[in-house]
Amino acid sequence: MDKNAQLRDVKQKVDKAITKIFERDLYLLINDLNERTIAHKYATYLQEQFSEYDVDCEYNKNADEDKKKKMIYIVEKEYWKIKRLKRTFSADIIQNNIEYMALSIFPDIIVHKRGENLRNHLIVEIKKSTNNNLHEKNFDLTKLNCYTDKTRHNRLAYEFGVFIEFETGVQDPAKPKTTWF
Repeated sequence: MDKNAQLRDVKQKVDKAITKIFERDLYLLINDLNERTIAHKYATYLQEQFSEYDVDCEYNKNADEDKKKKMIYIVEKEYWKIKRLKRTFSADIIQNNIEYMALSIFPDIIVHKRGENLRNHLIVEIKKSTNNNLHEKNFDLTKLNCYTDKTRHNRLAYEFGVFIEFETGVQDPAKPKTTWF
């Protein structure tokens, strides 16, 4: 299957899982429950769609990392710009005079095969519309960019990534906005 057909298939499965949230768990959105609660229920519906994979929430292991933690490598100055903090330290990696830092991360949801990095299929970051922290959202988008990055600095190399923003805290939530990587 070519990459475009694969993407269409993944988008269709993601949308079917979103539909299940609206059919079965609208209460979670209307009542603005915790993001982790929504992510967990959404992951159960993703598992139905991706039965040939493992679907996990906040999974932090990486078979290829020395410390066995899921790590992304992000340009140091970009990280601190997003987090709006200042820190001075030596970078974990310097490549072409650019300083990168390693971050241990806990993705909201991943669709993968446990114990290997050859079948990292889909990574999902979720935010609620009531979370007005723009820095968190920007950081999630940056993480997704890193997760799907195919360079040697980011060995996770997920085939696809999606950011889903669920509308919460309203009586009739709209279909969520998605941003694909």
